[in-house]
Amino acid sequence: MNKHQYHSIIIDFEPISRRLSLKSVDDTLYEMLMKLDIKIRAECGGVGSCGKCRILIQEGTHFFNKPTPAEKLLLEKNQLNQGWRLACQAKIDKNQREKILQKSSPQLKIFLPEATLVEDFKILTSGAGKDIPLNPLVKKIFLEVESPTLEKPLADFERVMEGISLTNQQLRIPLEIEYDLLKQLPDLLRKNESKITLTIWDDHQIIDIEPNIHEEENFGIAFDIGTTTIVGYLINLNNKKIYAVHSKLNPQTAFGEDLITRITYIKNHPEGLEKLRTLVIEALNGIVQNVCQNANVHPSHIYEAVVVGNSAMHHIFLGMTPVNIGLSPYTPIIQKGLNLKAKDVGLNIARHANLYILPLVAGFVGADTMGVILSSEIYNESKLSLAIDIGTNGEIILGNKDHLVTGSCAAGSALEGAHMKYGMRAAAGSIDSVKIDPNTLHTTLTTIKHKKPIGICGSGLIDAVAEMLRANILFRNGNFNKELLNHNRFLIHDNEKEFIVAFREETSLDEPITISLSDIRQVQMAKAAFYSGTRILLDNLQTTYHKQFKIEQVFLAGAFGNYIDKENARFIGMIPDISSDKIFQIGNAAGVGAQFCLLNNTYRQKASELLKDIHYVEIAVKQKFQREYAEAMYFPHMNLNLFPNLTRYQTIPTR
Repeated sequence: MNKHQYHSIIIDFEPISRRLSLKSVDDTLYEMLMKLDIKIRAECGGVGSCGKCRILIQEGTHFFNKPTPAEKLLLEKNQLNQGWRLACQAKIDKNQREKILQKSSPQLKIFLPEATLVEDFKILTSGAGKDIPLNPLVKKIFLEVESPTLEKPLADFERVMEGISLTNQQLRIPLEIEYDLLKQLPDLLRKNESKITLTIWDDHQIIDIEPNIHEEENFGIAFDIGTTTIVGYLINLNNKKIYAVHSKLNPQTAFGEDLITRITYIKNHPEGLEKLRTLVIEALNGIVQNVCQNANVHPSHIYEAVVVGNSAMHHIFLGMTPVNIGLSPYTPIIQKGLNLKAKDVGLNIARHANLYILPLVAGFVGADTMGVILSSEIYNESKLSLAIDIGTNGEIILGNKDHLVTGSCAAGSALEGAHMKYGMRAAAGSIDSVKIDPNTLHTTLTTIKHKKPIGICGSGLIDAVAEMLRANILFRNGNFNKELLNHNRFLIHDNEKEFIVAFREETSLDEPITISLSDIRQVQMAKAAFYSGTRILLDNLQTTYHKQFKIEQVFLAGAFGNYIDKENARFIGMIPDISSDKIFQIGNAAGVGAQFCLLNNTYRQKASELLKDIHYVEIAVKQKFQREYAEAMYFPHMNLNLFPNLTRYQTIPTR
């Protein structure tokens, strides 16, 4: 085992999870990004006159040159104080190089806002949806309205109602009509030979009137507002076809990668809530613009939006303070599902479009979890089923057609790359799968987009830990096998042992990519959170109904749940010991749940009904939690009887 000294400055660019290893500090940040082939806006060619290349230095501001005259002209003083710079003007101070190298890598962290950057990421947009009956709340009806006569001088609106009554539509006549549409009605009838198309919401409200035939142009959009990513689905409400999908990173990450950090920012800054709300609305409108351009659809033909998101994202989107969600007893402002006017929150779709937001369950278990419940239809299962939406704040649902319990567990953001020396989100160059030869300890890797490795993402991390266990590199308590520490796959840095996943010459960093004991502890804490949370919910069921239950199938939801090797997730003890054919990866189930509610109103009714049936458990305050959590820190668990099928552990020492 060798001592390792780093000679490079490592810069992490977020939220794109790109990493740069520097030996020279002569370039501006703009020039560094160009060499990485990261395209940013710089209409002036990087000479400091357009102000479009704005970046935020999140860590290490004092290691850069002082703001230039160009920056003082183009940026506000308070922006400069917060760390905002122009990439074409910001350079690392050469005199600070040695001080920077004394810090643990990555020493510098730069945030690239969406207005500055366009970059490709591996963001999950698909889900394991099923074919559901079509029953949207938005309908379009073409009418040829009878013209008035002296013998029958019926008013314009009443003649429209008469025409609708002849269509055999199940509507609540007389319909309500928006005031501005009523004023337009006379001209629309008389200039178009009384031929019009009505758009009707919920069988009672006219929300649009168009001349002639426009029945086919009937669209809705489903949004999944995640802590890290936002996805939008443009769907034809006549035929269920998804016309376009677009996703982007949540721009709120500039104010914290996790929910608590964002809530704290809002609590401490009077303008914080509106600032974060504006960011998410701008992101949603950007998605609307993108999907409409790709599908050749006008935004005015999007008549309904459905939104899911965790409780904090839900509140921020609505401009409601999420502060009390972060404080015991974790109460939201409202739980029930909401119908609002989309224009009232700032969505740029049809002017009278409806906005439906799924109900929250409780605490941090929000509308996204309700989306998972609806799309998995766990409430219809006869088998006891476990659904886990794997993320920083993991949501767990356990139940079937007879019982439903749910709770959340603070898994941490290690699986999304945070708090790991070489951890990163799933992006080009991140190691996403690992195999280790147990005889030679040689590693076989794959990376996203087949780029040279620059870090390791969550799925690669789980693979690596599982393979290290199989190769006896790791013991069950998470410590390295001392007999292997002299192997060339090990090094010591800052007095910490590290296993080399990729040697320096194999990476784009000019240094090896390693996994340290600290990194392994992060994995242990994440997997222990999920497994102990599951055990607490199972215990709650058994205590409530005075009988034993056995989990018979598992649904893994979310981006991480979709990309992870499910066998390795079971092997390290993240999920129960269930055969692989009973573990189902259901993709972006929250987004699919939003689509279901857009396409069929029955699912909205079901969401309201389920609120009465779902029992919420505050996992972390349960008396047994600390013991369950501590035992689950072992691989796969302190009690191997809980994992009888993992016979490989019979030859892996506990410590």
